[in-house]
Amino acid sequence: MTETERSAPTAGYLVYVAPAVLYVGAVFYAGLARAPDLPAPEVQFQDKIGHALAFGLMAYVLYRAIRFLGPKLAARRALLVSFVLASALGGLLELVQLATSYRNAELLDFLADAVGAGIVAGLIRSRLRAERE
Repeated sequence: MTETERSAPTAGYLVYVAPAVLYVGAVFYAGLARAPDLPAPEVQFQDKIGHALAFGLMAYVLYRAIRFLGPKLAARRALLVSFVLASALGGLLELVQLATSYRNAELLDFLADAVGAGIVAGLIRSRLRAERE
């Protein structure tokens, strides 16, 4: 993030924070919407792969927002916070689904969420290391 981006907070919020808020909202909307009866997946574990991708992307957008909101926070700390937050939001979504009569909550969905967030956090960490070298 450049100094210009930090000095223009409104633009920064639109570029870094708004996408994270909108994405988290979209994931929760999709996770709580009434889904029509879907055909069986063509790929084994397709649902789990979708969870991993969705929450991996969530970890990424949260990392960008956290780095903007806490510019003095070390990148590794922001990465850890984004991983924990994305995983916790995955767990929260599963708990909220328990309260609905039309969605199912699964421990494996939560694990897929955490794995996806962890993979993306690992990729970001690798990139940060490469940039330092």
